[in-house]
Amino acid sequence: MLPAPCRPGDFRLVRFCSPRPAPFSINNAAPRRHRRLHRSLDAQMSMRKSSSVVAASLSRREEAVARMPPLAHREVMLALAGESEARLGDRLMPSEVPADVTDFRNAAGDALGSVDVRRGTPGSSIDFMLEAWFHRDLPGGRGAIDITSLIVFLNGATDAPHFLMELIQGGPASLVVLLDLFPRRDLPLHPDYIARYYEGTGVDAHRGAIEALPQARPYVSPSLLVRSLWSPTAVVVDVQCGEQGAAAPLDGIVRGQIAESAREVLGVWLEHCAGAGADMGMMWDEERERMVARDKMISTTSVELNLSANLPRMFDADVSSRVVAEIGKAFTGR
Repeated sequence: MLPAPCRPGDFRLVRFCSPRPAPFSINNAAPRRHRRLHRSLDAQMSMRKSSSVVAASLSRREEAVARMPPLAHREVMLALAGESEARLGDRLMPSEVPADVTDFRNAAGDALGSVDVRRGTPGSSIDFMLEAWFHRDLPGGRGAIDITSLIVFLNGATDAPHFLMELIQGGPASLVVLLDLFPRRDLPLHPDYIARYYEGTGVDAHRGAIEALPQARPYVSPSLLVRSLWSPTAVVVDVQCGEQGAAAPLDGIVRGQIAESAREVLGVWLEHCAGAGADMGMMWDEERERMVARDKMISTTSVELNLSANLPRMFDADVSSRVVAEIGKAFTGR
């Protein structure tokens, strides 16, 4: 039996030195305009390389998602994933995920999936970016369940929140929305953290806008641990549009308020948390070690208790095991 829409939503699918001066030579004494030209050419080549990597990743993603039934929430997530890759640029390494994980299905053909992971480049604050796209037809023609996740974890170079968005559609009129700047500090002990990333950025307005929708009701995770991890500004709602002819209203809500709020929250995260000029936060080494250990504990628990338990309900055992293993590599760094 497949998990209820709430169950898949519980996983969080979380030395420098100065170079020695170069000895003087005729080459080093090249005219300044030539050095500017060389830097310009290097920058152009870097941009072209980054653009080609993003294009290849977009093509791979879109091909896999195109095999799934079209849904408004998948369109929104495709746009968000593309924006993330474009803005993060060369801070993301090319994907090394094997082809049988970027595009997979079960033997009966009634379940399709795609998972892609791109790790952060050395020296950047990005740990990894993970996308997951799952579709499963329910037995007896009772509809389908569709789960889409976009998760970007940061590393120990910063204490800024992670980005997390997950959309779980259990029918044409039902959608669970999880959207958060996932905190990495004990918030009551660090009110400055709340001020910096939540109050000062205005993200709480988007929680309020989505919760104000007449079709939105609170979503309560069955996991007490999961409930304890959200930020105070998290969007954690269940959008219910009724059963009769409700697909059109849900699509309108997804392409409207949900898409708008998601773009804005992602924009805040890209600028204030992952941006090149983002405040990295002051931490002692011991604090940093505890924060990284907390990240690993949360992600490992998510993989072991949720993914390993729930994906076999959607896919064949051999398929789910290799997908879980690949996601586990991202979360645990192994």
